[in-house]
Amino acid sequence: MASLTLAIDSSSTVLSVAIVKDTEAVFELDSIQFQDQSKPPSGRSNAGDDDSLPHGYVRKRSKGQGKTSRIFPPGASTLLAPMIRAALEQYGTTLEDIDLIAATKGPGSFTSLRVGVVTAKTIAYARDIPILGINTLEALAFGAAELSCSTDSAEMPVRLNIRPVVNAQRGQLFSSYYRAYLDDESNWQLAETSASEVTEFENWQSSILTGDIITGPGIPQALTSDLATQIGCKLLPEPNRKCSASLIGRLARKKYAAGARESHWKLEPIYFRPSTAEEKFDRKQAENQN
Repeated sequence: MASLTLAIDSSSTVLSVAIVKDTEAVFELDSIQFQDQSKPPSGRSNAGDDDSLPHGYVRKRSKGQGKTSRIFPPGASTLLAPMIRAALEQYGTTLEDIDLIAATKGPGSFTSLRVGVVTAKTIAYARDIPILGINTLEALAFGAAELSCSTDSAEMPVRLNIRPVVNAQRGQLFSSYYRAYLDDESNWQLAETSASEVTEFENWQSSILTGDIITGPGIPQALTSDLATQIGCKLLPEPNRKCSASLIGRLARKKYAAGARESHWKLEPIYFRPSTAEEKFDRKQAENQN
């Protein structure tokens, strides 16, 4: 009987949910596809307008004299649960058929990660389903290694050096360094050779080596194709360097088959640093103590 994985990627503002059958993604839905195409205008509007908004959209009124308001689209806390329900219904299955839950645990968007991990843990605990949290950077490295399999087998490298990055804001990056190699069964295995960290772009760029494969949604515009060629590294095309639920699910199933297990209670998001709100709170606490 085939194994089904319910996978969640909430590492960015675009959420995705996937159903993975054994090691093949058979269904995927992202938040852009899921939301109503008739979106309200994103600009400011008259604060007195009371026209109805699509489900999940909110109107926040300004505090100033202008009496205007801005409309905000729904976030992860509003979208994720109905997306999961829709994915299961559209594929034609239920949670009773799912035997593994997989979710990104970071790095990535603070709020979305928290919602994704809590949702995954709640389902896994309530249904007594095994759960695995997947490092976003590892998933990106896995995707880059898989992409190399599309090349002619005679030219396929035996070893790859992969540098995945995620935008950490403030001119910084979440980065890591993975070595991918082919095992005896011609499957890619990953080994993290440099721990995930927050780094400045200049420091990260200076550490790139000839032949490195660069991937991830956090690649700064400063690293152009011309600069990558000059350095001697390979910059993956933009469509091939994004994380997704299908990628998370396939990697999780592979790790689970190899014996990886995780506690429902101990799985937590990987943030690497406090959120902006937490830093502001700490500063205010320190000021009040002085």
